[in-house]
Amino acid sequence: MFAQINGVKIYFDVEGSGYVPAGERMVAKPVCFVVHGGPGSDHSDFKPWLTPLSESVQLVYLDQRANGQSERVDPDTCTLEQLADDIEELRKYLGLGRIHLMGHSFGGMVAQVYATSYPASLNKLVLLCTAPSREFYPAALEFAAKSASEEQLKVIPELFKGRIRDEAHLTEWWDLCFPLYFHHKDEQIMRETGNRPNGALDVANYTFKHFIPEYDVRPLLPSCHVPTLIIGARYDWVTPLSQASEMNRLLPNSELYVFEHSGHMPFIEEQDDFIKVTSHFLTSEGEV
Repeated sequence: MFAQINGVKIYFDVEGSGYVPAGERMVAKPVCFVVHGGPGSDHSDFKPWLTPLSESVQLVYLDQRANGQSERVDPDTCTLEQLADDIEELRKYLGLGRIHLMGHSFGGMVAQVYATSYPASLNKLVLLCTAPSREFYPAALEFAAKSASEEQLKVIPELFKGRIRDEAHLTEWWDLCFPLYFHHKDEQIMRETGNRPNGALDVANYTFKHFIPEYDVRPLLPSCHVPTLIIGARYDWVTPLSQASEMNRLLPNSELYVFEHSGHMPFIEEQDDFIKVTSHFLTSEGEV
């Protein structure tokens, strides 16, 4: 499905019913927007892994502008602030009140910009393997120095400095470095998940060159009182646990949960526990 918002056609998909029978009446389920990482990926990163969560909340996936199935526009318009504004306009377009919001990796950065810009539109926030500032990159290099091969260490900056030349170069980079993102290296899962996204190389390069070096929401987080679940993973190299701890320190109404047997995508590697933890947080009044 598509929504024309902020002058751009944005793709979104909905999983799970908004109203479900409970005895003699219908009750509304909470709505959770899910924001993919990248930059340059799409919502397929989450499928089918988040499907069980739709039993507890209605999931609204979206492809960020110029990513996935959404309209291709000038990467210069794909600022984190604009991506957050697009989420807000999609919320309004769908006629929703307060929503839950889950952001993974780069999507978690967008989610933090959204939370500090539109706190009145949020019920709860899930920050999944993400970071509050550009300082994630030095931390990632420090982690990689202990776990990556010499060949991987040599090429890591090609992506994170926005120096990928073409699609062949991008495929070569991911073939070499994608195993870093997993603790358990299941070749079939890595092949399937790695090939599903409808990539946007121009957005990735532009974002890493121009927007990520300026990214820093740390000064704004202490004034954000949205209930927040911060999820980190012991073997996440790209947004290491130091980043999760920093968000937990800065956000006054947050709790940190660490998955001990996952890399950057615990919703894949520890799916059952991930669904249990996030479902409990999103549907309960208490803590995790």
